[in-house]
Amino acid sequence: MIFLLVWLSVWGTASEVQFEAEDAELLGNVHVDSTLTGFSGWGYVTGFEASGDSVRFSFEASRGVYRLWVRVAFAPRFVAYGLRVDSVQRTGSFFKRGAGFQESSAGEIWLDHGQHTLALWVNGAAVDYIRLEPVAYPPPTKPPARLADSLATASAQALFAFLRDVYGRYVLSGQQQNPYRSDFDAIDYVQQVTGKQPALVSFDLIDYSPSREQYGVVHHQRPEDWIAWAGQDGIVSLMWHWNAPTDLIQDPARDCYWWYGFYTRCTTFDVAAALADTTSERYRLLLRDIDAIAVQLRKFQEADVPVLWRPLHEAAGGWFWWGAKGPEPFKQLWRLLYHRLVHHHGLHHLIWVYTHEPAAVDWYPGDAYVDVVGRDVYANDPQALMREDWRELEQLFGGRKLIALTESGTLPDPEIITDYGIWWSWFSIWTDNFLRGIDPERLRRAYHSERVLTREELPEWRTYVLEAKQPEEPALPLALELFPNPGTRQLTVAATLAVPAPVVVEIWDLLGRQVFRYEAGLQPAGRWQTTLPLMLAAGVYLVQLRAGANAAHQLWICQP
Repeated sequence: MIFLLVWLSVWGTASEVQFEAEDAELLGNVHVDSTLTGFSGWGYVTGFEASGDSVRFSFEASRGVYRLWVRVAFAPRFVAYGLRVDSVQRTGSFFKRGAGFQESSAGEIWLDHGQHTLALWVNGAAVDYIRLEPVAYPPPTKPPARLADSLATASAQALFAFLRDVYGRYVLSGQQQNPYRSDFDAIDYVQQVTGKQPALVSFDLIDYSPSREQYGVVHHQRPEDWIAWAGQDGIVSLMWHWNAPTDLIQDPARDCYWWYGFYTRCTTFDVAAALADTTSERYRLLLRDIDAIAVQLRKFQEADVPVLWRPLHEAAGGWFWWGAKGPEPFKQLWRLLYHRLVHHHGLHHLIWVYTHEPAAVDWYPGDAYVDVVGRDVYANDPQALMREDWRELEQLFGGRKLIALTESGTLPDPEIITDYGIWWSWFSIWTDNFLRGIDPERLRRAYHSERVLTREELPEWRTYVLEAKQPEEPALPLALELFPNPGTRQLTVAATLAVPAPVVVEIWDLLGRQVFRYEAGLQPAGRWQTTLPLMLAAGVYLVQLRAGANAAHQLWICQP
């Protein structure tokens, strides 16, 4: 191999640096020439003819992200290049934009503090210089200072205020706990390797699904255990692998048993059909299951432990029954779950976490029902940065919702990803082989990173106060007006909109069933009013008006 050797020191604050090729020691066919015009300095390097001809730079650098520019000249329409920075290799092409030398980007590289080597070959080209331009990624924009549930408990508001405050400055360490273990094996393993505990632990309500309990499932862990772990400072996330309410497939030949009842392949339960008929037995079973989970969730509210509540995850993948029939039934189920838990059961300690799958924009339940957006990532590369996952979520939800890495089979290096502007609110590593498959040194570095918070480093987050509203946010609609109230077969709904917004009116009975929905489309700011013809049974109903991200609700009495 033929080398061009340059020593450069760029310690301290990252700054732009330029490697002049002609100032280096030259070997072999690589040589300095000055026949072409327009070069920098007193020459350029050419002679990239044989396989292995290359230039190599050795230098010291400050930690950070750099964009690599190569100033080259070549005759054909494009030329291929190869690049190796330390042990990382990449290839690509430079395309001709005109005559003479031109700067072409070879992408971005991340450099740690210390010494590095950079080797480059450009087939049949002349290399003038290489320039490293520091790239400073801004932190993510904080979301509005409010929760979807306007009656959220003080501790839920405090937790969200804390998460919002540290967003873009720290990433919370998190760990999924195996529900089939009677001990906290994952938490214990993390502490054994790192000397610290995760700030957040995710538990699973899977075995509280009624269709599992009817088979006599053994509860290896209980909410009381999780509440005890939380104490006053630990942060709890709950998920729910919801076993289908009924219609489970028991077929060993298909590897289907009752305990796999949350998988689409192991149930014939049709969520779309159940939701379409609110008088059906299967709809009643949906409510039965939600009510059963409400019993467990209430234990956390009574203990004043707020919950990052992440139900119905990975719906767009289709492998779970709640996503098997497409986005519309899923969104209807999410809203039913929300209204049943929040309005029927009065559970106001929940921070609602939605798991967004790639390219699944049609599945989002709406800002009025979501507080945090997460992504579950299982990368093949143990060093994957997950930049595309972050970029998609940031483009869709940046400035609207917190963004979290709600499940991961690998651990992205927090020092690297945050330099790229990737600031997950928290990460949560999946349990068992995924956790133990992470290089212990990598796990140790992450838990000792200055950009990661562990349980030992959590402040007294219960003292945080959720600001009423940021000055730049649109004002909430004025109080919802319903008249006549009580009424009979017609209901007039009115509100004053602070900004133009799409308006939706939904009516729910006290069993949590949606009985009416009206989409008014985009409405201008100002007074908005409509009269709805209704054919409802006598009773008390919850009427909700949503205007964009804002919402208001009120009870309405329907008389015979």
